[in-house]
Amino acid sequence: MLRASSVAVLAGAVLLAVGPAAAAKKPPPRRTVTLMTRNLYLGASLDPILHATSIPGAFQAVAAAWEQVQANDSPQRAGAIAAEIARAKPDFVGVQELPLYRTQTPSDFTSTPAAAVALDYRTALLDALRARKLPYRFVAVNTNTDVEFPSGFPPTMDVRLTMRNAILMRTDRGIKLRRARAGNYATTLPLFQGLAKAIRGWVYVDVTVARKTFRVVDTHLEAFDRATQEQQSKELLAGPAATKLPVVLLGDLNSRPDGSTTASYPNLIAGGLRDSWPQAYPNSVGLTCCHGDDLRVAGGPFYERIDYVLERGGFRGVRGAVTGEMPLTRTAGGLWPSDHGGLWMTLRLPGR
Repeated sequence: MLRASSVAVLAGAVLLAVGPAAAAKKPPPRRTVTLMTRNLYLGASLDPILHATSIPGAFQAVAAAWEQVQANDSPQRAGAIAAEIARAKPDFVGVQELPLYRTQTPSDFTSTPAAAVALDYRTALLDALRARKLPYRFVAVNTNTDVEFPSGFPPTMDVRLTMRNAILMRTDRGIKLRRARAGNYATTLPLFQGLAKAIRGWVYVDVTVARKTFRVVDTHLEAFDRATQEQQSKELLAGPAATKLPVVLLGDLNSRPDGSTTASYPNLIAGGLRDSWPQAYPNSVGLTCCHGDDLRVAGGPFYERIDYVLERGGFRGVRGAVTGEMPLTRTAGGLWPSDHGGLWMTLRLPGR
């Protein structure tokens, strides 16, 4: 028969033997963060409207563009974008061309702002993410260009386009949101002899991931005028990128790396930002653009790189991919997800 003291000793020995083995292992400390930049595409080119030489021509171009927007079916394409996000599993997605379309019938030549929502890309993308049970929410949204024009000649309706940029954040990974800000560049582009103007902007969030606090910036620089775009790149460096925090910049910069189109990319690199794609893939060009205006057309491969994940402050690109270029990424209805490809990059956190 064992004495009580002996039982206690044996019990203690058993606890010592099984305690460490039975205890759950702590997960290894997180070393990386994954970010994605995604231009969703307005659904039509604005070039015919901007370059129209007469009022009837401009109104007819608006009608053709609106028809193209509807054919390019943003709710259907949102499902393909959500599929990309599901595969890449980014912590943050910088979104460009997140438009809101509103209409008014009959046309009153924009005397009263159109208010009836016809297409809201933000709602469409959230619905597609929820359908896949993907845990994301918009944590910062920037509203910039807001223009309205009669459609058709004689006009039958008014179409209003409101442009936005935004940042999506994953909500199930313990990311701490410290701050969210949005703003527009002071440098704008006059349109239609000064009757309207193209406004571009940015959003940023300060976040903490695995005890590392940094800033994520998303932007879309001007596409239609070089001087305007280059000045915006300087405003970006002096504005949202001007912080002591490490920075990741996501965006459609409309600027090629070699400076052959504009100096915006070289400006940002000279300002201390580094390109994460060549860090991970020094022998790959990483083209991100573009399919044609009509997303039903198969078209050819991408031919330029204008979408980026840039960083400063100790990050390091370790892997990534361009999405939305291969035929298998098209929707069941035969649409490309966007005219651009998406770009996701996994970065090693500073100090890890």
